[in-house]
Amino acid sequence: MDIKFIWTGNDAKALVYYTTDYITKSSLAFYDMFALAQQGIRSIEQQQATAGTESAIEKSRKFVLRGATIRIASHQEVSGVQVASYLMNYGDHYTTHAFRNIFLISIENYLQAEIMKVRLSEKDIDEEESDGKEY
Repeated sequence: MDIKFIWTGNDAKALVYYTTDYITKSSLAFYDMFALAQQGIRSIEQQQATAGTESAIEKSRKFVLRGATIRIASHQEVSGVQVASYLMNYGDHYTTHAFRNIFLISIENYLQAEIMKVRLSEKDIDEEESDGKEY
């Protein structure tokens, strides 16, 4: 265990600042927080577009959200690589695989339609067989 005597008030303040800053460090990446803030701003702008006029509450909402975004961005450390990547318009994340969208509702509808076709054809076959037999 490393124990050090804190001699002055300035040392104590620095230690408290370092500890609280370390504890409250954000676990989200900058681009994640920024994307969430952008989504919030878009949501507010869409509500404003549907309402037609901007009320004082909406202006306050925008102001608070922009303020929070600026505060988050200003307290987030950004590396030189991130800055260079942004300035050169490179991507902010990379994957080793290519992904495709799967539209499950369309697949389900297709399968339901095929099942109905099979059931109807089986029903028609059963009716034809029963029509040929006389009791």
